[in-house]
Amino acid sequence: MPSTLAFDDFKPYTLTCELRYDNAYLVFDRTGQLVTDVRDSFTNVSVASAVPQQSAFSADEGNFNVELNAARFTSGRVDRTGELFAKHCSVLFDAVVERLEINVFTRIGIRYILRKDFATDAEAKEALASMMLTSLKPVKRFNASEHPTEVAFRWEDDQVGAFVRLKAEITDIKVVVPVEMQDTIPKFEKR
Repeated sequence: MPSTLAFDDFKPYTLTCELRYDNAYLVFDRTGQLVTDVRDSFTNVSVASAVPQQSAFSADEGNFNVELNAARFTSGRVDRTGELFAKHCSVLFDAVVERLEINVFTRIGIRYILRKDFATDAEAKEALASMMLTSLKPVKRFNASEHPTEVAFRWEDDQVGAFVRLKAEITDIKVVVPVEMQDTIPKFEKR
């Protein structure tokens, strides 16, 4: 295992962009038109749920939600540059701004999740500790561990903020196979 981690060691996992705005009551009347506006820019658009205050749609490129106070696009198909994601956001958010007649955003946020898989939890914790992100000496604290298993940093001023969090954690993946297919598809679990 490398003694330190670099940004390039992490692979893009998901990318989300969210716009927040004050009550856009036109969402009650114009959500269908909004989806009609963007469907040519996405593949296999389908409605996940549609209620007056919030509608969720999915496409091969990702999922988008349009609400009374927010609109967001999330994709698990992310390249390192995020250029294609940005194009999809532009199409969706331009339609949201036009159809819901939004003039002012109260917040614009981006969440970019990258991950690196390790064989064991201990290896992940060791890699995080090797980054020496804190100047704490390796002493057991709070009867827990010598090194932090999560490190978070926040930079902000009056208008802009950034938050970076690194965490060593275990992820369980379990696929539930429908009863009628259990004989043909084996049970899948990964940790």
